[in-house]
Amino acid sequence: MDKKNKKIIRTFTIMICIAAVILAGFYYISREDGENTAVSSENETEVDKLLGKDLDDKYPETPVEVVKMYWRINKCIYNTSLKDEEFDGLLKQLRKMYDEELLNDDDNSWKAMSDRLKKDKAEYAEDKKTISTYTVEQNSSVKYGKVDGKDCATVITATMIKKKTERSIVYEKFLCRKDSSNNWRILGWDITKDKDEIASVISE
Repeated sequence: MDKKNKKIIRTFTIMICIAAVILAGFYYISREDGENTAVSSENETEVDKLLGKDLDDKYPETPVEVVKMYWRINKCIYNTSLKDEEFDGLLKQLRKMYDEELLNDDDNSWKAMSDRLKKDKAEYAEDKKTISTYTVEQNSSVKYGKVDGKDCATVITATMIKKKTERSIVYEKFLCRKDSSNNWRILGWDITKDKDEIASVISE
């Protein structure tokens, strides 16, 4: 074999080796990225999931889903140790589901609502209370109507509060109203003791 051919073969061999090293590097990096993504997904907390919810473009479609999201966020706020930025982020998500009329009340300004929620959360912690579970009535049993020409819906919920070995259930009625974008927003809520309303959520 002449020198020219040997040189060509040697150059070709070197190129193959370099390509193999590059491919091995890409494989290693992609595998590491995949593993890191899997670990990140496994370690994602409820706080992370709720803060990552896009409630601007992917808003809950029904009043029941809105109220479920309300309780999901509140359960996380009351039961979880939060950093200040996490608390603020969850409150921001919560306020996105409130009707403008509710938010425009002076008692529901950002500061007023934040202070009130922090106080309630501290009292829960002091009393060793947690939101154990919550149940929201089914879409099929929700009552719809109109108030001042606007579509409204009432949604009944049952929330179990745990305090050490004690359990208590609170029944509430949420009033939701459609806004100008046809999204259901929470206008208000109150305790209910109406047997028929309670029955609608007990049967869940």
